Amino acid sequence: MICVGDLCCDLIVPYGGMRSALARGDFSKETADSMLVRMQCGGSVANVARNIGKLSDSESRPRFITPLKLDELGLYLEGEMEKAGVDMSGAVPCDRSNMYCIAVLDESGERTMFCFVPPWADYPHFTADSFRNAPKAERGDIVFTSGMAFLDDAANNAAVLTFFKEQKEHGATVIFDLNVRAESYGYAGERKASMEQMIAMSDLVLGSGSDEFSQVTGHPGQMAAAEVLMDRMCGKDRSGQPKTVIARDGADPILVMSSSGQQRDTWIPVRPVKPVSTLGAGDAFDGAFIHALSGGSTVQEATRAASDYAGRVISGQA
Repeated sequence: MICVGDLCCDLIVPYGGMRSALARGDFSKETADSMLVRMQCGGSVANVARNIGKLSDSESRPRFITPLKLDELGLYLEGEMEKAGVDMSGAVPCDRSNMYCIAVLDESGERTMFCFVPPWADYPHFTADSFRNAPKAERGDIVFTSGMAFLDDAANNAAVLTFFKEQKEHGATVIFDLNVRAESYGYAGERKASMEQMIAMSDLVLGSGSDEFSQVTGHPGQMAAAEVLMDRMCGKDRSGQPKTVIARDGADPILVMSSSGQQRDTWIPVRPVKPVSTLGAGDAFDGAFIHALSGGSTVQEATRAASDYAGRVISGQA
């Protein structure tokens, strides 16, 4: 399987935890040490690849394609990906360093994300050369990306769309997570137009949260939004291939909508867990879903497995 997208450095800021400690007058060194800003490998698609890698054996490692400058930060990120079981041979060196994402956690562990692009860094930009190390897909292979691969940049978006079109023509299954992040990247112009092309090309589209669905479809509800996405996927693809939309909504049941089969709509219940932090829940779901699907599970089985795995991740059990 091949994952295409963003790789960055995440800085996790425990703002809520520090506020709580100060409010209760806890000035111990142990508490102060636990409140240090944490640095880790990040990026939406990179996190999905890392989750797949952790669940896979050495023979089925995911290959990750991203622009990567081999400076100190780039080497750190590459090493963290490899340690998680990801094949980084598809990364192509670039001239600009990787960016940072700052996640500020409140008292409940919920995050607010900020992008930080130093003068020597940049958002990940793809060109045709970015895919020079990518193998041609074989029938049944999975290729995955998210909305984070698309910018308000026609050349970047054209390179990504061309790659996925070629892989699809070779028989690959194309999976796309909306992951709009409009608050950081916007959703208009070139980015919106390209993401709509990606939706139309995809065999399976994942999405999460009413805000995301509303931005992409104009309909906040799971069912209405899934219907719109399904129409866009089937309307431009005359191959007759089955299409699937998976609509997540936090702790509420997950909607699996299929274009074929006796049961068009399936609601998958989410097992209740006590979350420690919801950071990375969607990426954990995607990684476990793709891993299960590539192993022969049905879409419904893969959805259940992914939901359970994401629950273990946010409750600190995985």
